[in-house]
Amino acid sequence: MCLGIPAAQAANGQELYLAGDYSGAVEKFTSDLAGAKEADRASILNNIGTSYMGLGDLNKAKEYYQNAVSADPAYGKGWINLGVLQEKLGDKDAALDSFEKVTTADPMVYADAMVKKGTLLTELGKLAEAETTFMQGEQYATGSTAADIYTGIGAIAFMQKKSDVAERNFLKAIDADPSGAVLAYTNLGVLRVTQGDYDGARKLFKTAISNDHSAISQASEFLKKLDQMKPEHTNSTS
Repeated sequence: MCLGIPAAQAANGQELYLAGDYSGAVEKFTSDLAGAKEADRASILNNIGTSYMGLGDLNKAKEYYQNAVSADPAYGKGWINLGVLQEKLGDKDAALDSFEKVTTADPMVYADAMVKKGTLLTELGKLAEAETTFMQGEQYATGSTAADIYTGIGAIAFMQKKSDVAERNFLKAIDADPSGAVLAYTNLGVLRVTQGDYDGARKLFKTAISNDHSAISQASEFLKKLDQMKPEHTNSTS
């Protein structure tokens, strides 16, 4: 994503990447790699992989992510990026294995890995395993990562028709990240619909939409469907 830094003024690989000059970033990071200390190699290789992701070259990105974790098997960010790419390529078993290799050495990175693993397990219908995974990350998570974990736990509870547990976790997600818990607002809105609280659902969908800057939820579609319902079925005065 380009953040408006002119590539001509970029002094390092990170700035070139942020400026959208992914080819320039690859070149600079590769140059940095030549004289890098052993402790820095994994992060530089990871950055090259991410730059290739920006270029849309998934095979090259995978190669460098694999090189990163080979250089340092404890490099959690590399395992997460490799797992995300493997999932994108359809190799979900390999992705789960990569997420599993992240340790608690960096607690926040571990929590993020558990979010990724739990979400994938949920998509695969492995709900009990997914719930356990989210709970493994819970004690290490803060902020938006905690919101993702509670949203995941709540979604599983909702699918299991445990409305009280779902609601409690969606509210925890919102408390953890009030301005960013887009999916929690959306899911809680859906739960309110099932409870017949259409006004409450409408407010939650609107809150989700106002915070959904990356269009990650279906809140606008849900709100549209709710607004199309007959007034006597919505009990809405707004």
